[in-house]
Amino acid sequence: MNAQYIDSNAALNKFCTQLEHSSWLAIDSEFIREKTYYPELALIQIANNDHIACIDPYKIDQFSALIELFNNPDIVKIFHSPSQDLELFAHFFSAVPQNIFDTQLAASLLGIGNQIGYADLVNKLCNVQLDKKHTRTDWSRRPLSESELDYALDDVRYLGDIYQQLTQRLIETQRLEWLKADFAALSDINHYQIQWSSLWQKVKGNQKIKGRDLHYADQLCQWREKRAQHKNLPKRWIIKDEDIIDIARLNPQKIEDFKAIRTLKEGFINHQGKQIINLFKQADEIAEEEWPKHEKFKTLSVNQQTKADCLMAICKKLATQNDMAQATLTSKKDIDQLVLGKTSKLNEGWRFEMAGDTCNKFLRGELNIHIDKEGILQLI
Repeated sequence: MNAQYIDSNAALNKFCTQLEHSSWLAIDSEFIREKTYYPELALIQIANNDHIACIDPYKIDQFSALIELFNNPDIVKIFHSPSQDLELFAHFFSAVPQNIFDTQLAASLLGIGNQIGYADLVNKLCNVQLDKKHTRTDWSRRPLSESELDYALDDVRYLGDIYQQLTQRLIETQRLEWLKADFAALSDINHYQIQWSSLWQKVKGNQKIKGRDLHYADQLCQWREKRAQHKNLPKRWIIKDEDIIDIARLNPQKIEDFKAIRTLKEGFINHQGKQIINLFKQADEIAEEEWPKHEKFKTLSVNQQTKADCLMAICKKLATQNDMAQATLTSKKDIDQLVLGKTSKLNEGWRFEMAGDTCNKFLRGELNIHIDKEGILQLI
């Protein structure tokens, strides 16, 4: 198929017309975000069985035809590990493609590596070694060379073949239905909205503080996020994580107090110090029951830890039987949560079908385990 370079509204509309009867579309994007809060969309790559193209978003200002394709539930949208692409589309188009198929997630469910990279998956399933010479390309630069565009197109060139191979294997192993809930969640635009009340949980060092200090850090995180959005600058350029923790602990009452934190620049103190002091004063008016709190992780008793160890062994056996990495199936946290009777992914969807039901039977005493003469774990 001949590659196209789409750099006008008319060309995009024509291209979208060519794609509207597709059964699937392979999609990828290139973006820049080193110096901005919002990722800057620099290129969109799309392919189907007959067409492949790079779309230049700098030359186009009417994307309604493309968004209509994205929203068409009858067309499968194939991505590889799409979270960043979907976050970008949610911001840029105020829409997220519907009917998504994630090749990385599908591959992990089939035991083809845990979170396998795209190049490795292409090599494994298509026997093609992708060129990596343009991994550091500035995709916002124009014009892009023919070699760079061809490199970008490789990101969608093989997705259709991979999708068809993975789908066939999923059908053969009766696992296609397992992925529907996970894929549906990817198309939920709310998944890509900011969770304001939990921003503090992503701040490095938040476990070191609690109470009023954590409350101040929470307010400072929200202030930073809004300022970063307004100025379209990386959050770390507004204020670093470690400075958030230090300022929250300090609870400055006057500008001079900020100087106790040696990593704060004088310009920041002079321009933002008063705002932060006022921010903390306003925070003092919020009732303590509304302050953020760390989730209390209960330490497992000796008996509970023994149960958790047994569940880990059970999950490892079941993952191996299903040609899957144990890490794809479960984690230590999920097993501990199950033992404690709390919410666990092992009680959801395909994980419950593969292992969660068995684990619950063991916890209820309806199933036992033992090691046979060959040293193999058996479920009885």
